[in-house]
Amino acid sequence: MIVLSSVLFLFITATDSYSQGSLNSDIAKALRKTVTCEKIEVKTNPEDTKNGKLRSLLIRLVAMPKHFLPADYVTVQYTAPDIDVTALKKTNSFKMKSYSNCKIGMLVSEKSIKQEFYKRAKRFNLQERFSIKFTPPYIELQFDIPAEAIPLKDRKLVEKFIRNKRLEGYAALRLEIHGNKLIASPVKVILNHFLVPMPLVSELKKRINPLFHIPRIRPFDYDLVKVDILKQHVFLSN
Repeated sequence: MIVLSSVLFLFITATDSYSQGSLNSDIAKALRKTVTCEKIEVKTNPEDTKNGKLRSLLIRLVAMPKHFLPADYVTVQYTAPDIDVTALKKTNSFKMKSYSNCKIGMLVSEKSIKQEFYKRAKRFNLQERFSIKFTPPYIELQFDIPAEAIPLKDRKLVEKFIRNKRLEGYAALRLEIHGNKLIASPVKVILNHFLVPMPLVSELKKRINPLFHIPRIRPFDYDLVKVDILKQHVFLSN
């Protein structure tokens, strides 16, 4: 009897473990229908192996396509999720019936952010002597460009700061996010050793933004509201 009980225990344990692994695999498979990235990792934490309820669900998306979202990692963490298992099994669809909380975080590398700034600079012919440095909580820009490289309508805003037909300067920026749009918010701008007044800085802010529109990753439902500038990354979260 003891031997039989031990065999049954091992069989049940193995079955539960396999079921949990199968759930992880099925979720990842369903997400691949709508999410394009190099790798999808799924980890479920069961609350009770008998009734199949989950304490948490962690989803990690690795290397999103740069043309879609320049994020190295995206993590989605559900607390007390109730997954629509029927939809998962029958139609290979990831649907959530309910959950108590959902946290999403996106880690974007310094390199990716710099590329976005350089693209913008190139678009406006400002790439000559243009550098970017991360100094949390700011991103610092230094530049020395010919005034004629700036579009005429924008040049008129800063014409009194032009010296020797050039604009040499410095800007310290914070990043904000509104409506899933990444906004550069200058807190200090210096042009040819003159501090630019804040009303003019506000007008420049309107003209350079948004830096980037961050599309929602389906099937997840969220709004990004917070940006943290780290030493080598930018972290976006809800």
